[in-house]
Amino acid sequence: MNTAPFFSVITASYNSERTIKKTIESLLIQNFSDFEYIIVDGNSTDKTVTIIKSFEPEFAAKNITFKFISEKDKGIYDAWNKGVAMADGKWISFLGSDDCYFPDALITYFEKISQLQNNENYISSQVHVVDENGNVMRTMGKAYQWKNMLKNMNIAQVGSFHKRELFQEIGPFSLEYRIVSDLDFYIRGKDYIKPYYFKEVTATMENNGVSNQINKALKEALKVRLKYNYDSKLTIYLNHYITFLKCYGGKIKKGAK
Repeated sequence: MNTAPFFSVITASYNSERTIKKTIESLLIQNFSDFEYIIVDGNSTDKTVTIIKSFEPEFAAKNITFKFISEKDKGIYDAWNKGVAMADGKWISFLGSDDCYFPDALITYFEKISQLQNNENYISSQVHVVDENGNVMRTMGKAYQWKNMLKNMNIAQVGSFHKRELFQEIGPFSLEYRIVSDLDFYIRGKDYIKPYYFKEVTATMENNGVSNQINKALKEALKVRLKYNYDSKLTIYLNHYITFLKCYGGKIKKGAK
């Protein structure tokens, strides 16, 4: 009789040949094996699929369930939704195709979850944001507080695990947004998410030019917050411009000579 794995780790990939190898290897070197690994590829046109398939024997040798599909999708959140539908684990996480877990990440989460006493269904930590060479640029990840989602999403998604029931209660990720559907998910989770946070670094997340999408992300985030209208429009716009200035103010200052 098969039992459900403790964790389901989901990776969405698309033309990730430069980084996907390190991501997969970070799962294979975990000192905890009660998990399944799911990769949902968006029909990559480079060597991503070949690289992914080359690791299938290694997961089989370690008796770790490995699930993989490659087909056209509607973006990362569509891929995540597919991954959740494929998942059998009790707790679900999303590891980017250019992110890596530290070797003791899963055992750390398992130990923390095993000690939970207040029916928490969401647990998060900190992550290092690194450049292409692995140099740490900054550390991010604060405790989930619903009110903070209305101002600034400061949790580390890469360092987050969700009890699978959350996706039944909150629903899937919306395909209305291409960059901040996770923000939408966490705002919708107001009455469902019971968080736990620990201040340890468990993973690395490659910056990978994310700053080039900041403006688009901020505009989408503004759209999400206006949609739910939990604050006045004045407050929502004020927080939007404050965040905008924080993101771009330093760059403008550095550029001034």
